[in-house]
Amino acid sequence: MGHNNKWSQVDFKKCKPFLCDRINGICRATKVCPKNLLIQEEHGDFPMLISRVSCVGCGLCVAACPLRAIHIERGL
Repeated sequence: MGHNNKWSQVDFKKCKPFLCDRINGICRATKVCPKNLLIQEEHGDFPMLISRVSCVGCGLCVAACPLRAIHIERGL
């Protein structure tokens, strides 16, 4: 199985879940991933990409992030 050459990357310096959702600290981007690969273990935690291999780099999470804390990374 080959590796996908695009995946989402979270910039933890820009990511502030309580700025996305002031009450619950829920990252908006986690709600839009069609494969449910971007998750938060607890409210207020940084979102994590659980599988770089499975991420297709569709960019839905990038568009959903109001803080521009997620971008698409490209590999070989």
